[in-house]
Amino acid sequence: MPTTKLRRGFVKEANEWAIDLRQELNLLPQEPMCPWRLSKHLRVRIIPLSALRQCPERTLLFQRRKGCGFSAAVCFDGIEAFIVINDINDPKRQVSDIAHELAHVLLRHPPSNPFHADGIREFSAEHELEAERLGPTLLVSGHAALEAYRSISSGAHTLSSLSDTWNITEDVIRMQINLSGAKKRFRNAA
Repeated sequence: MPTTKLRRGFVKEANEWAIDLRQELNLLPQEPMCPWRLSKHLRVRIIPLSALRQCPERTLLFQRRKGCGFSAAVCFDGIEAFIVINDINDPKRQVSDIAHELAHVLLRHPPSNPFHADGIREFSAEHELEAERLGPTLLVSGHAALEAYRSISSGAHTLSSLSDTWNITEDVIRMQINLSGAKKRFRNAA
């Protein structure tokens, strides 16, 4: 099975998206991004799964079985995008899920059936890889990752307290610190 890789220049492009969108929202480059605020700015509705009371698949989607755990999906009504989010997940997980789905919207990935009747999601490996990189970068840009590392190194925050302050999982902050080279950039600046 061939390994899917990000296209050349995508990491730089993802950071440019993160910076440009922060500018549009009057945020500083080092500030974290609230995906609910971004979705409102992009006019992408977020619909909690619990609000879909008439949906027969709702029970199946709420289940937490291997291969069947539904987190979120971007859907389309004509050209209007909306996100269905599993609101029983941890709120910090929902932040990541929304950012991931917004990445699909921003990158204009063509819509596909978000899930089959058995709850299994349908993915394009290339599109998923791009969303897996852009989503966290939207939340924690390269500048924000450097600020996170600086804050942790100075003792102003722990990873846990920063996660609570930014309402983003520790894993996402840690990943963005590592992927952005924040540790090296911090040492080189000192």
